[in-house]
Amino acid sequence: MPHVIVEYLFDPPATDALFDESGKRLGPCLQERNIAWVESFVSLDRRRRICVFQSPDADSVRSAFRTANVKIERVWSSDRLAP
Repeated sequence: MPHVIVEYLFDPPATDALFDESGKRLGPCLQERNIAWVESFVSLDRRRRICVFQSPDADSVRSAFRTANVKIERVWSSDRLAP
């Protein structure tokens, strides 16, 4: 299944409470679209976050985030490069 990258921007910086609350809303929306979270990265200043999902396509991820009312900057499909 392809990887889909989601980019977020936060101003002011994100809190753990914001991450938890967004995750609770997003979880069911991802599950019903057969989308699996792989991993996430957050910048040290907590103003940027990148999440990696396995998903049938980027539009499914966009739809899940829209339905959950979780704001994102960009969504794009990718190939994984590994050693």
